[in-house]
Amino acid sequence: MNMKLLAATAASALSLALAGPAFAASVLVGGYTLETGSFGGQLGVHSDGTDSGPVVSGHVNQEGSDVTFDTLGTGNISINGSGEAIIDGDPLLEALKVTFEHPWTAVTFDFESPTQQQDPDFDFSDFTLLVNGTTLFSVSANPSCTFCLVDNGANKFILTAGDNIAGISTLEYHFDPAIQQAKQFRVLGVGPAIPEPASWAMMIMGFGAMGAMLRHRRRTSAFA
Repeated sequence: MNMKLLAATAASALSLALAGPAFAASVLVGGYTLETGSFGGQLGVHSDGTDSGPVVSGHVNQEGSDVTFDTLGTGNISINGSGEAIIDGDPLLEALKVTFEHPWTAVTFDFESPTQQQDPDFDFSDFTLLVNGTTLFSVSANPSCTFCLVDNGANKFILTAGDNIAGISTLEYHFDPAIQQAKQFRVLGVGPAIPEPASWAMMIMGFGAMGAMLRHRRRTSAFA
């Protein structure tokens, strides 16, 4: 093999290695998969305007449904007034609950650590994630989820709901210690709809009416 061919082969192998898998880490718990890596192409969660306080709101771009960000009484946050929503802790972010108007099959998010001026001793922060009110991902409860932390590197995550389970309606994060920022919330797909009580009642009435019609037809056929 000549040197040019060897160099071309090495370059090709290096490019494949750099491309690598889409995600560096993945953990499946309770039907939901949490992964790390880059993302894009989903509908972005945008702010409704510049706002601050314990609760701020936004909306899903293009689709238009509401999204609420809540500190769960741990302090205040601020949201920017343009582009994708950026949730800044005031001064830092200890807890965050994200509530979607309707469920989604996948949600992405990105975390930022404090600056050295804000916390010179910051190394990394463990986070616990509750999906739809249930604790699923945390470093202590799930030792395999060693990437459930925020450090000074890439902190992009994508959460996906498996087939035939509830879509993602709420996300609740607890950070130890507190972090600075949460951003790049994006959504994809729509989870399976869960009928409201009134819808269940209408469905039951409809099935009952269909049954009555079938019984009436049978009686008519018997007398014919």
